[in-house]
Amino acid sequence: MDDTPSLLPRLHLFEFTDQDWFPNALRDLATDYLHTISTRMGMFDAATEILARGLLSAQGPELVDLGSGGRGPLPRLRKLLAEKHGIDARVMLTDKFPNTQAAERARAEGVDYQERSVDALQVPADLRGMRTLFNALHHFRPDEARAVLADAQARGVPIAAFETVRRTPPAILSMLLVPLLVLIFTPMVRPLTPMRLLLTYVLPVAPLIIFWDGLVSALRTHQPDELRRMTDSLARDGYRWEVGEAKAPGKPAITYVLGRPQR
Repeated sequence: MDDTPSLLPRLHLFEFTDQDWFPNALRDLATDYLHTISTRMGMFDAATEILARGLLSAQGPELVDLGSGGRGPLPRLRKLLAEKHGIDARVMLTDKFPNTQAAERARAEGVDYQERSVDALQVPADLRGMRTLFNALHHFRPDEARAVLADAQARGVPIAAFETVRRTPPAILSMLLVPLLVLIFTPMVRPLTPMRLLLTYVLPVAPLIIFWDGLVSALRTHQPDELRRMTDSLARDGYRWEVGEAKAPGKPAITYVLGRPQR
């Protein structure tokens, strides 16, 4: 993989969906849309192999997802794990700002969703299993991201974080297409409520929020060389770290960091 340092400095600007004051109804507009995109396009399909390797070093088939938002890709990846690797994963979705309606839909898809707030920096001890983050590690500053990884290592559980966004000029320029994509894909989002239609096609609130947060996500992303420095600083006997890229046929490559105990 390319470990060339980014030409762009990491800028930790604000994302609307990170803010405590941001209305849940607007946050859900964004996270439901992101779930739809990641599922319909199979953006994280390449993560299946990484998850399978992590689960081999876990004490059971439990996955605890952090920053799940509107469910993210794990309902789809759970099926792929069963089809391709024979792993019947048990999935628990969590978020600092739980999406209540998404929790109901998650259960219908065979996964659980914690309706209590779960901070990825303070994972409760009763949530046991391999930890995952999908397009979520960039929400944390470098010292916080390192702390998220370090806590999994200290607890002796595997962890895998995946990012589809990149901190490169082409990736940042591609964000200009996001408002158009929101207009195109919104009819696929469920539930397709009158409020979502109003705030997408009449008042372009959803396209603008998703565009801004997508742009900032690209500027916040931890590059592979930065992730490697993080994991190198955590290195110890009995726990293995790797940083790499994974790619499924016909899909863009995703960056990942995988930590797992050596049993």
